[in-house]
Amino acid sequence: MNNKWLLALAGVLVYIGIAKPDLSSISFPSNTSCTTDTCVVDAPSDDILLEKARAITSIVKESNDSTRKSDCLKLSSLYADMAVLIELDEKDQVIADTSNIKEANSLAGKMLRLNIKDKYPGLAEAARDLLSSSIGDDDVVLDVELRSKAVSAFRALSWAFYEGGK
Repeated sequence: MNNKWLLALAGVLVYIGIAKPDLSSISFPSNTSCTTDTCVVDAPSDDILLEKARAITSIVKESNDSTRKSDCLKLSSLYADMAVLIELDEKDQVIADTSNIKEANSLAGKMLRLNIKDKYPGLAEAARDLLSSSIGDDDVVLDVELRSKAVSAFRALSWAFYEGGK
């Protein structure tokens, strides 16, 4: 029985290889949803981070842009991944200081190519305010405490965008 399925599959693949039919009309579901594995779905426990994260959520929810949901879910996933990157222990350490955080954040945002510069007025400032309230504005080496604060800040950003995408 399994051989018949494999033979049928092989036949279909050979047909596709030879005939090269136009398969562009077939649509596959896009992966724009967010799971608990890629986004932070729990609100920050720190009251200051929670307040600043809610401000970010308000900013994105005020937008009528058609891509708001997908933008927010991508950003939520990005910031959750950034938290993991910062959290890596000393042996696997990738981010060593606050300037590395800023550089990684800048590069990651460009990598997503979201083009959100004018979509959400005040968003960059609000996100910068949240981050600087946790790790400060100075370029310093991350110690255990500062690393933990940076992780919490990026998780708060992830949560804010997750909520903004609802």
